[in-house]
Amino acid sequence: MVKVTEGLYVKVTRHFHYSDFGVRTNGEQRYTGRRYIQGWAPGTGFFVRDSESHTYRQFVRKQVSRQRPRYWRFLLGMEPDFVKEIKAVGDALAVCSDSYKRQLLESYQNALSVARVEERMQRIIRGIKNKIGHKSNKFFVSVLSHYKSKVAQLEADMKSVEYDVKDHCSPATYAAYTEMVEAFIKLAACRRVWHYNDEVKGNFVQVHFDLGVFDYIRSENFLPVMRDSLGVHYYILPDCVLVAHSSVDFEIVPHSEVSIIFQELSIEEPVEVLSSRLGDAASMIRIPRFNVTYYFNHVRPVVCFTEAYEKLKATL
Repeated sequence: MVKVTEGLYVKVTRHFHYSDFGVRTNGEQRYTGRRYIQGWAPGTGFFVRDSESHTYRQFVRKQVSRQRPRYWRFLLGMEPDFVKEIKAVGDALAVCSDSYKRQLLESYQNALSVARVEERMQRIIRGIKNKIGHKSNKFFVSVLSHYKSKVAQLEADMKSVEYDVKDHCSPATYAAYTEMVEAFIKLAACRRVWHYNDEVKGNFVQVHFDLGVFDYIRSENFLPVMRDSLGVHYYILPDCVLVAHSSVDFEIVPHSEVSIIFQELSIEEPVEVLSSRLGDAASMIRIPRFNVTYYFNHVRPVVCFTEAYEKLKATL
């Protein structure tokens, strides 16, 4: 039992409360209504897009299943933990020598401190609602309103400590970035995307692209994220690509070092190049800097994305 105000004690769950706090606010319209799914840690995740792909729906269901409260996950420390995450950021900062990465980590550290308070508030709010049940009265409503107003204040605090990409690039670059994101949305909508992985049988593994967020980095358009089959996420920012292995283990690669090479595939491609799983592959892109190759079952969205990316690079 937790004392929430004078004369009122409620049961507050110890399970982590998942939310999109710090990711989007009530006033944001873009992607409003799309389900947000947290990834590795608070402030890192993606928005579920509409798709008829069976594998994408399976992928989403798998991510959602990890968020269901289970006692054994809590007991084994498998639920998100702000204390552990804040410590991990502190450890990463202690050995960080890159000024850009330090800026992102410090912003993430500050955001986690705010989000930690909000997450506890949400668990208290849930406890109050459970206590109220169907017997609402003015006292309960006033207590509930008090905590909700605190959450609203924390939203403003959160926005002040987050790294906003718009504040770190020129208007021309941000405009080009917005166009690139629009092109990426159409690229992500391709029904099938494969990552070439020479470490697995068959070499070609289906992966999924989305819009999301990394370490509470704020962007009106959200961040394009490309995944590979090795667990690496590639987040595209206006001035760089973040190669993320975890929320604190990531590399910052300027766009000037990244080239996206497009190739359209013909029906005469040798069988040994395209496995039976890629019977409808129509195009591919190679990113030598990251040693990744993706195949797609469409051509036009891939062309538009590579062109938009080159226009973005030209503004830097």
